[in-house]
Amino acid sequence: MKKLIFSAALVLSLGLAGCGDSSTSEKPKDNNSDTEQEQKVLAKTTKDVIKYFKDDKLELGEVSDLPNDEFGNIRKEGKRLLIPSLGADAGGRLFLFDSEENLQKAKSYYDELGNSGPMFYSHTHQSGLFLIQMNGEMEDNEFAKYAASLEKAVTGSTSIEISEESKANKAENLTDAQVGDVVKDDFAGTYTISDFYTAPTDKYKSADIEFSIDQIKTAKLVAENPDLIETTAETNVLILSMTGENLSDDTVSFHPDTATMITDTKRQIRANVMISPFESEFMGKVIQKGEVIFDLGEEGLEGVNELKFVFEPTSKDSMKIGEDITVVVPVSKK
Repeated sequence: MKKLIFSAALVLSLGLAGCGDSSTSEKPKDNNSDTEQEQKVLAKTTKDVIKYFKDDKLELGEVSDLPNDEFGNIRKEGKRLLIPSLGADAGGRLFLFDSEENLQKAKSYYDELGNSGPMFYSHTHQSGLFLIQMNGEMEDNEFAKYAASLEKAVTGSTSIEISEESKANKAENLTDAQVGDVVKDDFAGTYTISDFYTAPTDKYKSADIEFSIDQIKTAKLVAENPDLIETTAETNVLILSMTGENLSDDTVSFHPDTATMITDTKRQIRANVMISPFESEFMGKVIQKGEVIFDLGEEGLEGVNELKFVFEPTSKDSMKIGEDITVVVPVSKK
């Protein structure tokens, strides 16, 4: 009887020991697995998408709720995204819709608005039921970064290719631009400065207006809307940076943007007034600065040794009060 009790106790003891070994040999739970799972969660809200934008180091200023008059009756969520580099109160929108049909209504609105003219153009991109719309002043490659980030947020991956950043220097305006600099003009297009030429040092006078040609440079222009500014998709241009000063208290007009350029190769080219940013009205003793741009076409200044610029006279109350001014400039590359 004692042997039987001892044997039973031994079996029970071994059984408990076996259970104990099993529990202690179990591998500890990997806490990182939950974190990895959370990182793979796809965006369900606009807030989730915005987090992806921030994680991808995309520029993002103030974020606010859109008013109801911006598709409030057909969307689930809407956010206004400010992008400081685009200017004050400029940026875009991020929407989440409840159906594909409603999303397409909003997307079509922005796309069709952009087709009505370059001033109204904006970028749009859809992923799932999310739609991002961004100011058209944003570079295409920069918008592609937001579109790719949106796709990663919604689907977990993206096929959008981001091109390498341009190594060209960017200048704020044509006056300050140097050789090799790129200047983006929302209306005209993109200028890449080619060469500088020696400008005359004299000052010229037409009635009450005294003016000077401060810089002469050439550039390649890739036009934003060639038909609108009456040029080809890509062309060479000559740029005069000029200063004009009214020496009187009267209001007079001087229009260097209507000047004519004559080359010694027998070409006559009128300034392109559409893309020549020069304020022509002088209200009293003021100084105006700006550019006068001539479309040189594909041949540029090839074979040209001398330029002659003919400026129309100053006027007052729509009456001419001065004479035409002719400026002859030898072509001398700096």
